[in-house]
Amino acid sequence: MRARGETSSVAAEMAAMLFLTLLALLGSTTAKRLAVSGTDLTYGGEKVFLNGANIAWNSYGYDFGNGNYNGVLETWVQEIGNAGGNSIRIWVHVEGDSTPIYDDNGFVTACDRTGNFENDVLSLLDAAQANNVLVDLCMWNGAVLRNQKTIDLLYDDTKLDSYIQYCLTPLFEKIKGHPALLAFEAVNEPEGSVKVESNSEPCYDTTLIGQEGAGWTGDNIPIERWLRFIGRQNQAVRALDPETLITLGSYSQFSVNDIFYSSHNHFTDECLNLAAGGSGSQLDFYQMHTYDWQGAWTPDAPFTHDAADYLLNKPIVIGEFASACAAGNSLPDLFEYFYTHGYSGAWTWHYAATGDCSDTRDTQLAGFGHLSGRTDYGLVDFTVE
Repeated sequence: MRARGETSSVAAEMAAMLFLTLLALLGSTTAKRLAVSGTDLTYGGEKVFLNGANIAWNSYGYDFGNGNYNGVLETWVQEIGNAGGNSIRIWVHVEGDSTPIYDDNGFVTACDRTGNFENDVLSLLDAAQANNVLVDLCMWNGAVLRNQKTIDLLYDDTKLDSYIQYCLTPLFEKIKGHPALLAFEAVNEPEGSVKVESNSEPCYDTTLIGQEGAGWTGDNIPIERWLRFIGRQNQAVRALDPETLITLGSYSQFSVNDIFYSSHNHFTDECLNLAAGGSGSQLDFYQMHTYDWQGAWTPDAPFTHDAADYLLNKPIVIGEFASACAAGNSLPDLFEYFYTHGYSGAWTWHYAATGDCSDTRDTQLAGFGHLSGRTDYGLVDFTVE
């Protein structure tokens, strides 16, 4: 017969074992998340290749919030997943014409008028998970930026704070940790709106990329303001959801490398942290967009180089490309090249199939299946769980 003290000890041991078992069970159901290992992206510990599309928009700037969300985007996600795609990139606020909500003085008061915005984004993520697709959320568009209240967010830190407090934070409190959430992207192609100018601080000197077309909108926003705008959002997201990766949609290779002609990497950890005034604003992986120029590739374009040639210490994803503007190369050939030359993913432009440099939807759907079943340069088919 056990003494009372011995019985209590056994009970304590059993309780501890039960607790550890519960922890193990909880751990086994924890969502996998995309991660970085050196210059590779991994999922569940395996090297992967992101194979998919920009779905960008169905209704430019009006896809989320204010009662506008409908089933179109979810149908697109299903089509892409069924065709072999494993990831998408979608634009959220775009220029700020529908969301977020600004007051008369230009301060953000909410994501939308109806309170549906956060749940709309969540619904898209749920649909993506159901179709084994990961989602990159691109919030703003610097390639075209005409809304003055949105432009004011770049110049007035208190207005940017209002956006972070009343929209970005509630959004990530709703979606953080979601299995389908691939990455946060503050803005698409900020180089389009930069001011081309010299500066004693190399991070802020845009003369080199100005020689390669940067500044096409004429908005003349100093890149220091762009870097601060990007970096402070990155800091906020990283604090709320440290496992969500962070990227940026650069207009080309010119603004994210220091190796080739007319190029300078403006989005290093040092540049972003300098402008944001602190740490935690860095990117987890780079993103280059690539199109031909006058029917030919520039000598330093991604399709003519291995990813390693740019001497970057992070993965590179080709965030936009299309066979319609690829010097005559087919979509399967482009996917094959990026897959076998060290890149970590490639997203076609774009599923709405509008504009000159966009492939038809059928062409894109056929292209997604080209890499199906491949594992030699990274896993392409995986379950989002």
